[in-house]
Amino acid sequence: MSIIKKIIFSLYIIGIFTSLTGCKRVHSKDEIIASMKMYDNYLVQMDTDSLALLYAQNGKLGEVATGRDSIRKFLQTFSNYKVLSNTSTTDSVKIIADTATQVGTYKQVTITPQKDTARVQGSFHAKWVFYKNEGWKIQKMKTL
Repeated sequence: MSIIKKIIFSLYIIGIFTSLTGCKRVHSKDEIIASMKMYDNYLVQMDTDSLALLYAQNGKLGEVATGRDSIRKFLQTFSNYKVLSNTSTTDSVKIIADTATQVGTYKQVTITPQKDTARVQGSFHAKWVFYKNEGWKIQKMKTL
């Protein structure tokens, strides 16, 4: 085989490999952890619009709300609560292509409408999906 044919054949193989792999971006767990930190911050601010936008269009907040509008409305029912702090700690992140699963724990301190201080903690499980034009969005989040 001549050198020209070898070069053309090599470029052809590279083209096939590139189209099969889709030249997808490689994601890191730091992206997921940073996205969850945004969630924590929006929760303290009780910014229900920004919280809802962190979810995918058809995202689920536990079993109580599906879709951004429903999530926003559900979160607005807590407008009389003052979240003093909300911290999450990630125990694990598993990423496969444009999907990530995050498992961790959270701690929250909140002032209730009755002026009581509530301290809540537990674990959470979040499934994230990466959208090219939107970034990481929560497909489903539940607390345990």
